[in-house]
This record gives sequence, structure tokens and C-alpha cells, in this order.
Amino acid sequence: MNELPFERAAVIDLAAVRHNVRSLLDRLQPSEPDAQTPRPRLMAVVKADAYGHGAEPVARAALAAGADRLGVAHVREALELRQAGLTAPILAWLHTPDTPFAEAIAADVTLGVSGWDLDAVAGAVRALRDAGDGQARARVHLKLDTGLGRHGCMPADRPAFCARAAELEQAGLVEVDGVFSHLGVADDPERAAETEAQREEFLRGVDDAERALGHGLIRHLANTPATLSRPDTHLDMVRVGLGLYGLSPFEGVPAARFGLRPVMSLRTSLANVKRVPAGQGVSYGFRHRTQAATVLGLVPVGYADGVPRLADDAPLHVAGRSCTVAGRIAMDQFVVDLGPDASEAPGAPVELFGPESGITADAWAAAAGTINYELVTRIGARVPRVHVDTEAGGGNDAVDGHGSAASPVREVRFQLDGVEQTQAFAGRLAGLLRAGDVLVLTGDLGAGKTTFTQGLGRGLGVREGIISPTFVLSRIHPSLEGGPDLVHVDAYRLGSAEELLDTGLEDTVAGSVTVVEWGHGMAERLAGHPEDPRASWLDLHLTRSSGGKGDQDEGPHGGDGLVFDFSDEDGATTDETRTAVLRAYGPRWAQEPLDDLVVERRGS
Repeated sequence: MNELPFERAAVIDLAAVRHNVRSLLDRLQPSEPDAQTPRPRLMAVVKADAYGHGAEPVARAALAAGADRLGVAHVREALELRQAGLTAPILAWLHTPDTPFAEAIAADVTLGVSGWDLDAVAGAVRALRDAGDGQARARVHLKLDTGLGRHGCMPADRPAFCARAAELEQAGLVEVDGVFSHLGVADDPERAAETEAQREEFLRGVDDAERALGHGLIRHLANTPATLSRPDTHLDMVRVGLGLYGLSPFEGVPAARFGLRPVMSLRTSLANVKRVPAGQGVSYGFRHRTQAATVLGLVPVGYADGVPRLADDAPLHVAGRSCTVAGRIAMDQFVVDLGPDASEAPGAPVELFGPESGITADAWAAAAGTINYELVTRIGARVPRVHVDTEAGGGNDAVDGHGSAASPVREVRFQLDGVEQTQAFAGRLAGLLRAGDVLVLTGDLGAGKTTFTQGLGRGLGVREGIISPTFVLSRIHPSLEGGPDLVHVDAYRLGSAEELLDTGLEDTVAGSVTVVEWGHGMAERLAGHPEDPRASWLDLHLTRSSGGKGDQDEGPHGGDGLVFDFSDEDGATTDETRTAVLRAYGPRWAQEPLDDLVVERRGS
């Protein structure tokens, strides 16, 4: 574990932020593909000091990776970003009568408005003009309530609200640039009908607004869960918060399933170590007593630092080994039972959660009976934020054993129309593969991962019968032509690189071509040690152009029904377009003719 010049620190990996933005962008598809609409844009939500990660550095990293603009709750947050020199578009949407609208307008901050605040913004424009800024004009987005019940214009009030917006736009006081709403249950797949009802209500509201104004608007509805699971909500732009930080919005579904990597690590070191007898009480209330003579370690963070007081038995790593919280977490500290044979001394490194230990913020949130959002945003101000960049200086500098931070040496992006083109592409790629190659395969449910692997197996000349290995973890398909076998893995149920390596794949990787579905952030370790500059692998991301059925696989929220690639709801084959992004890592792929793999689209 890296040494830090602080007693405690939240370490923020900006390379992981950029990685997550790229992964999220790969998923975005026009929600109306037949209309030839462009790919949606991505707003990086950096409110609440970027969910506790540090707004300015996170915003810069997100924009560098392709985010189109930034989102915050309060105008003061937007003004701080402007003062830091960021010039990208920023939307702020939560106001009170004391909000400094005039400062926001002067700083070119876009304002979300939903009722009374529309006229307050117009009044601020008039005040600026009276003060000598004759060109003052506010850019606004209209916020609609489609069922969440927070702020936003209610459907019954929408005609008057849209008419007033049009009136103020005609007067030159505001420019209505967009329209948005917020989904309430997109993180619960069992309530898809409610999400659909919100989507339909939003589209009705968009029609009302565009008719009143006489022009089109930027439409944005999708939050992180909808971005990951509902392509039909992507529209013109998505607003991504939690996913930006490498956290999953779905209960029980790790972020790695979506190709996301955790950004924050919470680290400190032992403040004290002492041997105690059996029956020793530990911390307030003596909720924990030692069962035998043992060694206790003192960890110098507590609920004043944002560590949840109720996180009994939460996991952590001390000097690289697994431990759990012993007794009640106090304001400044908590205790860990290191065991009777412990050799750690004060200063031994501690990671509560982060990629080096593989412990997730979700694990601590579960121990405290809360959610990962709260866990990271509550880390207190006396915990310094240390921003690192594991891509700095180039090379193959990996974060840890749970995924590489290396930059790709090559990237090819193209589209595939249906089964035939997908398997043709896979066959061409097979011609470049040799024993020892690792391919990490990710994408939406039903994006064609199994179909692709079937084409790959055909190109490699292995035994037929490739189906998803969901229920058996992995299948070996032997070569019929004296070439490498194909090892087909589904890492869906695994949560870390260690779990993947424990399956024995390291024993087969050298003599096989290994394809790992749902393996992003884990399977890269099969390609070599993270510190080995020769480690090389391929990462293929397939994205559907619309929602529908998933892979011949279990969906990300459970269930045992089989659903299939390239099929509609009735099971009929469809040639729906997929976007493919192939990224190559390491020296093995620096000179290979990957551009030659692109398959011409029909009619081109």
C-alpha cells in the first residue's frame, strides 16, 4: 500500500474517473435510432464536492475524458468551479430566494427553473441590465416533475409555466436551452413500469415546452441507473453522478459488472497496538469482549471523519490482511482485533475500502445500514483528499489487482448490424489471436456477447456448442485444428480479481485464448501482474441501440429465465445495430492491424 504524507486520507484516483466516463460514454446510444440522432452527451454531476471526491479535480478529469458539461445542485458550487477556471457549461438546479442569480448569470451558469425561480431569474437579468450590462441574458433549463414529488413543474401547471418561459424568451431575458426531470425508481428493475410512466410523462412535457417555445430543447432524464439500464431514457443527454465515482446504483450488483472502477480509497495507519487478556472490553458499551488473549489495533478514524458509527463488523485491511471492526466506532477512532499472533506495529497501513484491499464502499454501507452514496459523501473535512493519477507518465501503471489504469495503445470504434456482422468481426479478430491472449468482454444485456464468442470460436476452430457459461462460471472449448483452446468465462457472480484467479484460470491462460464476460476490472490480471509493462489484453465493449431482452444469461438483478442476443420480445431474430469499441492494452497490440477488423455496414 502506498505511503501517504497524512495521518489519514481519502485517495482519489483521477485515472479511474476518466475510465468511468469513457465506459459510460460507450453505453450511450440514441434513444431514437431511426431518426439518425447523434449519440447523447454526458453531464458529469459534481455536486456535494463531487460526492466527497473533490469537485475541481474530478470535474477536470471528467471533462478531459469526454463529458460534455457539469452539473451541481447549488449556484455557489457552480461559482466555485468558475473561480477555479473551469469554462465548460455548468447547470445548477436547486435554489432558494437567497440564491445569487445575478452572479450565476454573470458567470454564465445555466439555471434549472421549475416555477417561482423563473421570474426570479428574469428579475436578476433586469437588475444586471440596470447596472450597465445591456447584454445580460440567462440560460435556463426547465425542470418538470414527472412523479418524484420534489421540485419541478407539475403537469397541471405546465401550460402556464411553458407560456411564461416563452414570453420571457421573446422579451430577450432568458434563453431556454433544455428541459429535464429526475427518475425516482430507475435503480429498482422490479418497478420498470413506474420508470416508463415517468419517461412518457416527461416526453409529453417536452412536447408542451417545445410547442410553446417554438424550438427544440436539450432533453435529459436519465440518472446513473437509467444510463446503465434504460437506453430509451438517454435522449439528448444523461446526467451521471454515482457511476462517475465507480459505484453501482443497483443493490447487490457490483460496479465492475458495468465496467466501472472505484475512485476513492479511505486509508490511514494504526495509531496503537497492544496485547490484552481474554474478556477485555472493547470501546463504548463493551459491545465486544475478547474471547481469548489477543492483540488490538487502534485505527484513528471515527464518525467525526464520516465513518459510520453503526458499521459493526465492517471489513478492512491492516497491512494487507483482512480484519473487521471490533466494538463500537467512536468519534475519532475504532478498534480492530488483530489476533493473538499479530506482528503489526503502530504505523502499519490500513485501508477501510478501496481497490488495493478490494473492499468496496458498498460493504461499509451495508454494515451501517445505509447506501454507498452516503458513505462516500459523508467522509469529513478533516480527512484530506489526496488526488493521484495512476495514468500519469503513461506506461502500464495499474491501480491494483482489481483492474488496470493503463491507457489503451489502440482504440477502434465501429458499428455492427446483427448476428452476421458480429460473427464476421469476431472471426477476423480470431485471426490475430494466439495462446495467452485475454479478451475482456463487456456490454449491455443482449448486446451480443455470446453471439460474438460463438463467432470467435468458429474463427479459432474450436469445438462448437458455445453458450453462455453463466451457471458454470467457465467452459473450455478445445481446438479441433491444433491451435489454442477457447476458455469462455462469465465473471458475473465474482466481485474481485482474487475471486477470479482462485477459479484456476491462471493454470489455463498460457495455452488458451481466454474470453471473460462481465470481467472488466478483474480479468486484466490474467494478462500479467499489474506492474509488468508487458501485460497486454483486449477490451471489447458492445452496446445496444435500444433496450429489450438480454444475453443468454442471467440479468444483473437476478432471475433464472434465459433470454437471448439479437432477439425481440417475441423471440424473433432482429438485426438491431450494436456499437463496438475495441481497446487494446500493452505492447502485444501496439502494431497489430486492428483497423482492418472493421466490418462495412450494409448499404455503405
